[in-house]
This record gives sequence, C-alpha cells and structure tokens, in this order.
Amino acid sequence: MRRPHSYLFNSKKQSTTAGIACILGGISLLSCVLMYDEAYRNGGEASANDAAVVIVCLIFSLVGLILAILSRREPDRIYFFSYLGMALNGVTLVLCFVTMYLGLV
Repeated sequence: MRRPHSYLFNSKKQSTTAGIACILGGISLLSCVLMYDEAYRNGGEASANDAAVVIVCLIFSLVGLILAILSRREPDRIYFFSYLGMALNGVTLVLCFVTMYLGLV
C-alpha cells in the first residue's frame, strides 16, 4: 500500500540577511553579465563606466558574501538562501577578479 504524502512542519524561518545577500549577489551578477555584453558589443573595448561597474559589483559581492556567511551562523534557520547567496556572490567575485586580471595583462 502506498504511503500518503507527508508534510514537514517545523519552526525554522528564513533569515533576512540571507535574503539580502541573495539580492546583492543577483544584482551584482546581473550587472557583471550586462557589462560583459556591452563590452562585447563594442568590439572588446571597455569604457571607464564598465570599470566602475566592476568595482561596484566587487563591493556588493564582498558585502553579500559576508552577510551570507553571517546568516549561515544563525541557529534554527533554513539555510537555502545562505548557500545561494554564497554561491552567487562567490561567482561574482571570481568574475570581477578575472576581469581585473585580464585588464591588467
């Protein structure tokens, strides 16, 4: 006989700092992707505005990564958005550092 669907009821809640970290990671990743697209459309020439976008994305990603790590340390929370924030901000940090490194070479 088939077991009926079971539901899991718990008192864990989402962390607001994890949500903020995800939003910062999403904004910075989207901004980096749009900056890459604009530089690609200009034939590989990046302007000073594109460099400013990378710096702002780097700052947003650092703040978001710190918030995601701090939200992971909170007890009795659901950690999905903490891990998602860490992943988004980590990918954005890597993209920013690669962009800066390739700009220096």
